[in-house]
Amino acid sequence: MTNYWQTSAEQPPRDLAADGSRPGPPSRPELLAAVTAALDATGHRWAWQGEAGAAERWAAETGPKDLDIWYAASSSPGDPVDVLARTYAGARVAETHDPRRLRHVSLSIETTTGPAVVDVTHGDLCVGPVLLVPAGQATTDPAAHRFTGAAATADLLVRPVLRGRLPDPERLAEARDAWEAADVRHRREFAWRLTRQLGARVAADLIAVAEGAAPDPRLPLRARLRLVARSLAPAVVGSTWSQRHSVLPAAGAAGPLGLRVRGVVVALVGTDGSGKSTVADGLHERLHAFGLPTSATYFGMARGNLPGVALVRRMLNVGSTAPSAEVRPAAEASDGPPDDHRTLRRVAAWFYAGEYLWRYLRSVAPAVARRRVVIADRWVYDLRESPWPGSRAARVAELLVPAPDILVLPDAPDELIHRRKPERSHAEQAAQQQRFRELVAERPARSAEIVVDTSGGTADNLAPLVAAVVQAAHSPRRRRR
Repeated sequence: MTNYWQTSAEQPPRDLAADGSRPGPPSRPELLAAVTAALDATGHRWAWQGEAGAAERWAAETGPKDLDIWYAASSSPGDPVDVLARTYAGARVAETHDPRRLRHVSLSIETTTGPAVVDVTHGDLCVGPVLLVPAGQATTDPAAHRFTGAAATADLLVRPVLRGRLPDPERLAEARDAWEAADVRHRREFAWRLTRQLGARVAADLIAVAEGAAPDPRLPLRARLRLVARSLAPAVVGSTWSQRHSVLPAAGAAGPLGLRVRGVVVALVGTDGSGKSTVADGLHERLHAFGLPTSATYFGMARGNLPGVALVRRMLNVGSTAPSAEVRPAAEASDGPPDDHRTLRRVAAWFYAGEYLWRYLRSVAPAVARRRVVIADRWVYDLRESPWPGSRAARVAELLVPAPDILVLPDAPDELIHRRKPERSHAEQAAQQQRFRELVAERPARSAEIVVDTSGGTADNLAPLVAAVVQAAHSPRRRRR
């Protein structure tokens, strides 16, 4: 799976607005209808998980409870998760594909009533490394899209017990009815699989409950202990370790969806007039509505410097302290490094490399440690052009300062950008914005690069950006190859 997010204009359309742009978020009932249509379109078997009416109740709720779905194919063209992610700018907040454990994808999608989570289990019906029913034996009612037989018992009874709770009476009654109607061969094989993986005592108790016995209140604890032992077995301990962040309880690291989150750095780049402030303000608002805390920081070279730098710059006439003059004019870009104060500029470039690291450690790293989304105006890439273009200090700074998780370029036609900020020449602004477009093409970020249309022609231009941030917040931090 690639983490490179396209612009919203490049996403497949869904009931496009009159101007060809993406409409706003769907309601939950609309999303439920879209999920059903996407699953039906694949031609593969699928089923709602949970008790009867679970999908309809999910559509009527507003909280982060998952819509649980089982999908027979482990992977196929037109995968419903991919379709929903592209159509609604969904964020993959949990994802496991190891065949030794449960394979599923959890997709967070913004709706009119807040974030909603769609969780799709692929292939075999499992809980962690415990195989309940192979995909080929998972019988379903194709009209109602519900499990039947032993698969229904596994979903309604065994799955919640292994997750630490006894099912409520209505769900338990459904599980018992399904067990009574199950194929005898499937019941025998199901009991054998439980015995082999969970031990004879736990398996016998689960089968007894399915046959009508009153459940022992201690059964979930004993089943969970057997699940832990199974997870640490030599054959699967490697996959358990690789998924430790999703296996362990989130506790204090839980975000608004109840899943573990981490801090995220979002860096906005672009020439003056490209729309950085507008995008930053909109992102702050959307993430606060989602429930993710944010912090703002300025990472340009004109403000926030070490004490005395602005005074020295004014005394030596080395550049301006105004943000709009930080990056060299296009003429300088083509003619090479500036001639004035050459030695001082060389030294200043190295000073800024260290100063960028100091600023990161002072303002960005602490916010990331508190699991906040840091929205930075500019990043260390400005050092490529000023005060000494081509200095090795720029490369050193990009090594010392961790790359942002998400690099954002607000973009619009060059003519529109110039009309917004006409203080500099049209050619200068266009050349600078083009260099930022080339920076995005380098793909320097850890998770994603986003180009946000700020021309006003996209109805919901922030949707892919919000989804990328949510996805990064729920993914382990890694350096993308």
